[in-house]
Amino acid sequence: MRSLSAEPSGHSGPARVLHVDDDGEHAELVATFLEREDDRLAVETAISAAEGLDRLADGRFDCVVSDYEMPEQNGIGFLEAVRESHSEIPFILYTGKGSEAVASEAISAGVTDYLQKDGGTEQYAVLANRIRNAVDRHRAERASRRQRRAIETTQDGISLLDDDGVFIYVNEAYADLYGYDPDEMIGEKWELVYPEEEVSFVRGTILPTVTAEGSWHGETTGLRADGSVFPEEHVVSQADAGTIVCTVRDRSEREEWQADVARFRTLVERLNDPVYVVDEDGRFEYVNDTFVDRFGYERSEVLGSTPDLVEAGDGTTRTKHRLGRLRSDDGPEQVRLEVEIQPKVGDPVLCEDHVGVLSDDGETFDGLVGILRDITDRKEYEERLHEERAFIEQCLDALDDVFYVFDRDGTLRRWNDRLGEVTGYTDDEIASMTATDFIPEDHVPKVTEAIETVFTEGRATVQAEYLTADGERIPHEFTGYRLTDSEGDVLGFAGIGRDLRRQREYERQLEQRNERLEEFASIVSHDLRNPLNVAGGHLELARAEHDSRHLESVAEAHTRIEELIEELLTLAREGTIALDLEAVSLTDIARASWGTVETDAATLSTDGSVTIRADESRVRQLLENLFRNSVEHSAATGRPGVDDGGEHGVIESEASSGNDNGNGDGDGVTVRVGSLNGSDGFYIADDGPGIPEAERANVFESGVTTSDEGIGVGLSIVKRVADAHGWDVRVTESSDGGARFELTGVEVVDRRE
Repeated sequence: MRSLSAEPSGHSGPARVLHVDDDGEHAELVATFLEREDDRLAVETAISAAEGLDRLADGRFDCVVSDYEMPEQNGIGFLEAVRESHSEIPFILYTGKGSEAVASEAISAGVTDYLQKDGGTEQYAVLANRIRNAVDRHRAERASRRQRRAIETTQDGISLLDDDGVFIYVNEAYADLYGYDPDEMIGEKWELVYPEEEVSFVRGTILPTVTAEGSWHGETTGLRADGSVFPEEHVVSQADAGTIVCTVRDRSEREEWQADVARFRTLVERLNDPVYVVDEDGRFEYVNDTFVDRFGYERSEVLGSTPDLVEAGDGTTRTKHRLGRLRSDDGPEQVRLEVEIQPKVGDPVLCEDHVGVLSDDGETFDGLVGILRDITDRKEYEERLHEERAFIEQCLDALDDVFYVFDRDGTLRRWNDRLGEVTGYTDDEIASMTATDFIPEDHVPKVTEAIETVFTEGRATVQAEYLTADGERIPHEFTGYRLTDSEGDVLGFAGIGRDLRRQREYERQLEQRNERLEEFASIVSHDLRNPLNVAGGHLELARAEHDSRHLESVAEAHTRIEELIEELLTLAREGTIALDLEAVSLTDIARASWGTVETDAATLSTDGSVTIRADESRVRQLLENLFRNSVEHSAATGRPGVDDGGEHGVIESEASSGNDNGNGDGDGVTVRVGSLNGSDGFYIADDGPGIPEAERANVFESGVTTSDEGIGVGLSIVKRVADAHGWDVRVTESSDGGARFELTGVEVVDRRE
C-alpha cells in the first residue's frame, strides 16, 4: 500500500543522500562533514553496491554519492544498476581514482556529476554544493515536467498571449473547447474566440483589471468555430514580459463533472468496504468513512501518514515488494494483495487489498487507490473447506472401489489409491494416461460408447476389464456421472469402478446352490408324494368301508400336504413367493388353519372380525406355523394337556369370554387372533411360556428353534410370507406372559368388534 520510489519528493525540504563507500569509517566521516556544511542534507551510508541497491529499494532518496573502487561492483557498475530502476535520480561519482577514462565511462553511464577526492576538508564543501545543486536542479526539472504535463493533460483549456493579444501557445483542451486544432489558433488574435458583444467587455473590463491587479476571474461567453456559444469560467493572469495566461473551462462540463465527482464520492462513502488513496509519496491522501469506522483511527491521524500506521506484522514488508511492481514502469495496473490491518483497538484483521494505479496520462505514477475487504471469515471457510476436502480424499482412498475423475478431453484429473492398487501403475504413470489406456483393446469400443452416453445422457454403466501393468485382466463394472459447471457446460465425468470377481464367484456359487435346491425339492416332493399317494388310496378304501368324520379330516390334511409340496417346488425354483391378493376373513382363515394343526387340548380364540387383502393360501401357511409354534412350545415345557382321543382342540366363538380351559375340555395353551387397535394389522398371541427377550431378535432366522423335534423353519416361513405381502412382523410378550406376534402394514378392508 505504499509507493517506494527513490526519486525526490518534489518539495523543498531536506535532501536525503545515500553515500556508498566500501570504507565504512570514511563513509561516516564524509556524512558528518556534508551535514555540517549544509544542514539541508541528511546523509545515510552503505558499504557496498548491493547494500546501496537494497537501501534504494526500501527508502526514498534525493541523491546518490558513490565511490569508484569497490570490491564486488565498482562505482560505474553501481551507477548502471541504479539507472535501470531509478533513471532520473542525481548520481555523483566521488572517487580517489581520477582519469579521463573513468570520467568518460561515467558520463556514458549517465552520471550527474564527477568529483575527485583530495586531502583537504575543503572538498566536502564542494561536494555539498554539488549535491545541493544537483538536487535543486532535479527538483526544478521535475516540477517543470509536472507543470507541462499538467498543462497538457488537464481538462482545463490553457493559452498564452503575447503583448499584442496573439496566441503563442494553446493546449489541446483549449483548442478542443473552441473547435480548432492548436496549430490553427497559433498566430490568431484573442478576438477569435469571443462573440462581438463580448469583445467590448474583454477590452473594457478584463484587460484593464489584469493590467492593474495582475489577474481577473469570472464568467465569459466563448465562441466556437462552428458559431455556437457556451458559458465559460475564465481566469486571465499577467505573466512575465507582458505575456498573458488564459485558463478556460466549459462551465456546463464543469457542472456535470462536479456532479459526477459528488456521485462518486457519495458512492465511495456508502461502500461497506474501506477505501483509501495513497499519493505518489506513499502517504494517505484520502480514506472513506468506513475506513475510519472500521479501524478506529481518527481521519486526522491517517491522512498524511504512511500505511505503516495501520499495517500489522510483516505486512509492510510484503506490501513493499508487491507494490514495487505497481510503481515500476513495466508493472501491472492492478494487483490483489493480502494484508493484515491493525485496528487502533483489537486484533489484526486479514484483508484482501484491491490496488490500482492513479495516473492522469496513463504513464506517470500519481498514487494508488485501494479497496480493503475483510476476508477473515472467508479464510476460515477456505481452511474448513481444505480440511473437508482432505477428509473426502481420505474417504475416497479408503474405498474398495476405484474412484476417478476425467476431464472433457479424457485426461485423468483425480483418482484414489485403489486405482494404483488394482492396475499396478504408479501415480506418475497414471497421471499421463487416458480413460482407454487402462482398458484391453477389445473392450475399448464399448467403454468409448459408454463415455459418450455419460456426456449426452448424464449417466452410464458398462462392464469391462482393467488391463493391469502385468497384463492381467480384471473384470469391473464402471459407472460414470457427467460433471457440469453452474451454467451447465460439461466439464468431464466422475465414476466408480467395482471389482466383479467376488460378485461373479458369488453368482456361480448361487447358481450351483439353486441347482442343488431344485434337485432337493424335486427329490423331496417325489419322496413325499409316493407315501401320500399310498395314504390316499387307503383313505378311499377306508371311506368305502367306514363312515367316519375323522376320514374327512384326513382327506383335508392330504389336500393341504399337496398344496405345500407345490409351494415348496415353486419357492425352490423361483426363489420368491407369488401372491394372489383378495379380500379374505382373518377369522375364517384362522379357523381353517386351526383345523389342519395338531392342537391337542389347545384353544383358539378370535377377537372380533377383520377382513384383509391378502393371499389366502399364504396367510393360512403363516397362521399354521404360528399355531404349531404355540402348541409345540407349550407342550415342550411340560404344560399338561387333555387327551381327547385325537380330536382337535376347541375353537371359541367370537363372543366367548376367552376361557383358557377350552370350555372346560382341557388345560392346553390358548391362542388368540385379533386386529390391532389403532393400527392396520393383526396379532397372534398365546398364554404359553413365551420367547425370552434375548432370543426374539433371531427367531425368524431359518434353523433357529427351541424345540427338540422341530427343524427351525416355521417362523422363517412366517417372515417370508409377511415380507412377500409387504408386512412387518415382530415378536413381543402377550398380556398373559406368552408369545405375541404382531403384523403391521396390513391393508384392512373391514373391521368389526
